Amino acid sequence: MPSPPSPQLSPQPSPLPDHSAAIAAPGGGLRFGRVTGRLHHDPLRLGPRRGRARRWLYAATGGRTADGRTVVAGAAVVAMGPVLVAFAYATIGTTTATFDARSTRAPGRTVGRTPPGGARFDTRTAHLGLTVDGSIEVEVPTAQGALALRTRTTSDVLPVVLATPTPGGGWNVTEKAAGTGAALELTLSGAQVAVADAHGWRDWTSGRQDRRTTWRWAAGAGPDKGGRRIGLNASTGMNGAAQGEDLLWADGLPQPLDLHRLAPVDADATGGAWQVRGPGTRLDLVPTGERSRREELGPIVSDYTQPIGQWRGTVPGPAGTPAAVELFGVAEDHLAVW
Repeated sequence: MPSPPSPQLSPQPSPLPDHSAAIAAPGGGLRFGRVTGRLHHDPLRLGPRRGRARRWLYAATGGRTADGRTVVAGAAVVAMGPVLVAFAYATIGTTTATFDARSTRAPGRTVGRTPPGGARFDTRTAHLGLTVDGSIEVEVPTAQGALALRTRTTSDVLPVVLATPTPGGGWNVTEKAAGTGAALELTLSGAQVAVADAHGWRDWTSGRQDRRTTWRWAAGAGPDKGGRRIGLNASTGMNGAAQGEDLLWADGLPQPLDLHRLAPVDADATGGAWQVRGPGTRLDLVPTGERSRREELGPIVSDYTQPIGQWRGTVPGPAGTPAAVELFGVAEDHLAVW
């Protein structure tokens, strides 16, 4: 894919400190904190060596077709010691196609030790490739037919890097970005779909997280009523620091987001509608599809539900008043024993 243009960012500075080199403490070691900028340090060389190393790259894009259908598509590659897991999905209207695979390490199956390394998962029947800016190439089989997905980031944003301890004594480093401009093309079982003005979000993570980890996550991107590109990332459970990864991007620049609720509307069912709440933030996920899976691979357990659709509501606006938004995105409730 061609390289994306340089980020088109507002001249105002981000309210978060710059830059990601700050996670490397003087004299070596990992320094906890939240900063902006692209991460070029390998956290596994900085952080304590206790526990299993894990890292992943996830990217997704959403938008609306000319005939009004919502499209959300994404992919990820996850490295857990000698095991790699890959998945891809596409929701078109109310149709969702998914692909899941796992394997041992082999040439062509990797997650970069830093975000610029991207991620790949190649087998005889499947290909996934993800790049540092959130662009995706996928060719995989699904129960709904062959899925071919191409997304290209057309305008990037300023990422945020968070280095934090985890509740059980491990540690985690993540680079998040949301609200990118993107172009999306996909083919599912021969039917073609394209969205020229789409919106993207991504997550690169590396660390030695707790053996048993639970998290809830919300992410998405789209426009507000004033035409700004908005990106959302919110999470509970993974990180143990007070400085978390609840963030809002507006026209490429990130700012902390004050939230007090991230949960399904029905406490007994993690599928379906979700809510994100905080001062100036009132978002409701209207799901059009879902990914869910419970899997046990020896000592490894992965149990998750991920509704896919649109976040509708308000986020803090530039004048301090709520701004109406429609974000294409996901929610997730996940238990990992890894």
